[in-house]
Amino acid sequence: MTIAEIPYLPRDPVAYSPGIGIIGCGNISGKHLAAYRAAGYRVLMLCDGRIEKARGRRDEFFPEAGVTTDHRELLARTDVEVVDIATHVDVRPGLVRDALRAGKHVLSQKPFVSDLEEGEALAGLADSVGRVLAVNQNGRWAPHFSFLLSAVRSGIVGTLSSADFELYWPHDVDVSGHPVFSQMSDLILYDFGIHWFDVVAQLFAGSEPATSVYATLGRTQGQAIPVPTSAQVVIQYPAASATILLRGSSHRARSGGYRVDGTGGTLIHAAPDELGGPSVSLRTDAGEESVALSGHWWENGMHGTMGELLAAIEAGRLPSNEARTALPGLALCFAAMASAKSGVPVDPRTIRRLPV
Repeated sequence: MTIAEIPYLPRDPVAYSPGIGIIGCGNISGKHLAAYRAAGYRVLMLCDGRIEKARGRRDEFFPEAGVTTDHRELLARTDVEVVDIATHVDVRPGLVRDALRAGKHVLSQKPFVSDLEEGEALAGLADSVGRVLAVNQNGRWAPHFSFLLSAVRSGIVGTLSSADFELYWPHDVDVSGHPVFSQMSDLILYDFGIHWFDVVAQLFAGSEPATSVYATLGRTQGQAIPVPTSAQVVIQYPAASATILLRGSSHRARSGGYRVDGTGGTLIHAAPDELGGPSVSLRTDAGEESVALSGHWWENGMHGTMGELLAAIEAGRLPSNEARTALPGLALCFAAMASAKSGVPVDPRTIRRLPV
């Protein structure tokens, strides 16, 4: 396979077009609904505890859809087969359980859970009721990450030896007016960083498990919110390592990128912002090639996660974002958070829940 042949764009089901319901109509729901509308998906009902939020999203994206404040009313609709649960993690597991027991396939927002045991239990419940539970790890379908994951899985760079990521962006300014995110102590490593932990876990999915995670977390001069915005993480595998550098209060010159090295080649990505850029380069002993990428984090990401779930349901298989696949990234994330609190490396195999 050549670099130009590596697949990375979202894929849709061939003929399956189920009714979709969404629970939770906050800020992120607009990204979901915009992607679903562009993909031609059928959203039939929207639910939020504040009816004006549900109505606002309905009017903006799916004017013919119904609205409700009671998720049980949405789950009672027989024409809704798939439910997108886009609430915060503290209330989401109960909603996931209700939806699965009502016979619905479910796409859960990320971070999936705050306890790995609960995540495994939810996946087991999905199995027991014959439904599919997937997680909206939309970063996997961001063009630069989707290409990276597909390229590594193709074997084009050989066996991985390292993966290094860095981001500089004004996340503090972006969330400064939000009543929840601007006060979230776990904002950088958990709410935002989970995408990068998930990608690392996916990259090394075929390797022996990570043995150590060391992280530091802190505030910086001039940041616009009171919670930590800067972090650095080192993840050690038996024969490889990964690093994640997050500078979430960089007010000038946004940038992001990665360098992933293997025994047969190196993939390099440099972007004009934290959510990715227009190309990826492959360097091997034979020289350098680049490939132009299409799409953007939000459109590709939200389309890709739901598209993969629908395609999997249609084909009678598990989706690549099935719930259990989100757990290794969460384990790395929890270990990083525990390390940042304790000041010492943490074995991710020993931690099962979000540190408090």
